[in-house]
Amino acid sequence: MITLLTDFGFADHFVAVMKGVILTIAPQTPIIDITHEVPAFSILEGAFLLEQSWRHFPKGTIHVAIVDPGVGSERRPLLIETAGHLFIGPDNGIFSFALADTSAKVRHLNQSNYWLPNPSSTFHGRDIFAPVAAHLASGIKPARLGSLIKDAMRSPAITPTRLSRRSYVGTVLHLDRFGNLITNFPIAQFETLRNRPFTLTVGLNQVELYASTYANCPPGELCVIPGSCGFYEVSIANDSAARHTGLIAGSPLELTLA
Repeated sequence: MITLLTDFGFADHFVAVMKGVILTIAPQTPIIDITHEVPAFSILEGAFLLEQSWRHFPKGTIHVAIVDPGVGSERRPLLIETAGHLFIGPDNGIFSFALADTSAKVRHLNQSNYWLPNPSSTFHGRDIFAPVAAHLASGIKPARLGSLIKDAMRSPAITPTRLSRRSYVGTVLHLDRFGNLITNFPIAQFETLRNRPFTLTVGLNQVELYASTYANCPPGELCVIPGSCGFYEVSIANDSAARHTGLIAGSPLELTLA
């Protein structure tokens, strides 16, 4: 099985062409679309959406993730093996969550005989990533596709930074379609928020309300809510916290614990 996650959208031919390449090489391979609506060039959101998805697929699944503003540059194409899954895409931070596993094997995809001939400088999804995924699905071993490396890019934005004993700087990882701001503050690490005073600085707003569900958030008030993704969200009942605050993915946040 191969999954696809990109910022390509569906207005153009890009997604269909990648599927055509895969099915030409590995005709019996199931292909699942995670999403092709990652905001254009938003590597951080692509990384988050991939992290939220891949663990729910069976072991042996090949995940192709492409948000690649640096396509055609010196950035490397990668193959990552971790937790029984394989990941294919650019070395630009989109695999930061998967690379948090210190046992992950990372390969530079440098064996061009498994690519399409004469790869373009603008569509590596078609010319490199799709054919490599198909060859893997056909039984080619990872070791034949590239050499091991130790310096794959990891984004520091996936985890909060501690400033002092009670103060942390975080980041907005993703804006969902309802306008909730998904932060990089893990619920498990900051589980005391539900029963201790705190201030979360969100743009020009100071959020001090905790709600266990969206329905418990007072109308018109920004609240911190434990989301299903394992991170805290900044939400506003029946409205868009993103529109209210003006924040986007990558915007900084500051958490102060009382």
